[in-house]
Amino acid sequence: MRHIIFGFAVVSVLLSSPVDAAEFKSHPAFTPYAGSVATRRDDDGFKSYSLVTAVNEKGKTDEEVLRTLELKGNVIRFAYENPKDRSANEIYANYRQAFEKGGFKVLFACVADECGPSHATSRWGRVTGMKYFTPGMRYLAAKGSRDGKDVYIAVLVAKARHQVEIVEISQMETGLVTAESIGEGLKAEGRVVLDGIFFDTDKATIKAESTPALDAIATFLRDNAALNAYIVGHTDGTGEFEHNMRLSNDRAAAVLAALVNDYKIAPERLVSQGVGPLAPARTNRTDAGRTKNRRVELVER
Repeated sequence: MRHIIFGFAVVSVLLSSPVDAAEFKSHPAFTPYAGSVATRRDDDGFKSYSLVTAVNEKGKTDEEVLRTLELKGNVIRFAYENPKDRSANEIYANYRQAFEKGGFKVLFACVADECGPSHATSRWGRVTGMKYFTPGMRYLAAKGSRDGKDVYIAVLVAKARHQVEIVEISQMETGLVTAESIGEGLKAEGRVVLDGIFFDTDKATIKAESTPALDAIATFLRDNAALNAYIVGHTDGTGEFEHNMRLSNDRAAAVLAALVNDYKIAPERLVSQGVGPLAPARTNRTDAGRTKNRRVELVER
């Protein structure tokens, strides 16, 4: 696949203007279509992403019908309500023109039946994680670069809503937690953020990329056999309170289970607890703050 380098000027959709959500933060890669109403931004962090690059109507399974390019990077998802006086075709055409003008190379595009049979549009959600798909939808996948790093864009325009999803390709930082840094954090504050532990979005499933961090935590606990600790899960302040409390509790329990089952740490040394959004590290009013608030901590007890 040809690598494209360009200055990464902001991609502005024709006749664009700020969206109708005062505190909604967009992304430097694009400007939302004029009159669109921002409804959601999800910062998924480093994860795998399936970018649709072809449709095979003769396939039987999701994977056979939707051919994908499997990416790993920082994933950001945006959702908008379409302006009521603009057609899906007009919105799609403007996004495509704007991205091409901004230096992106179109990898795949489809309109209506080209995106697969209308009765099977739900497979798009299963494969890509996108939420808005309808018969007659329009889809665009493109690639560009920024600061020497590849950036992929997926745009899906349905009748009433559209999504823009961005994957910033980068190597996940590892080694953020060491046995030494855990000890220093506990000595200084009695708690330490366990950077390097990653979960599937909105789930308590620990990603395989978390292994270096878990190795470091287990090493520290073995080297400090007299120490007992709480494992505390935290979320940001978005979403329903009860859901966040359950999620934070389940994530803390998942880390405890990994340490006990995979590393043979004595279970009586550890207690897991989730506190949801009750103890934020930063403000929940900004994306950066919410990212800091989604964490797991080790607390001395």
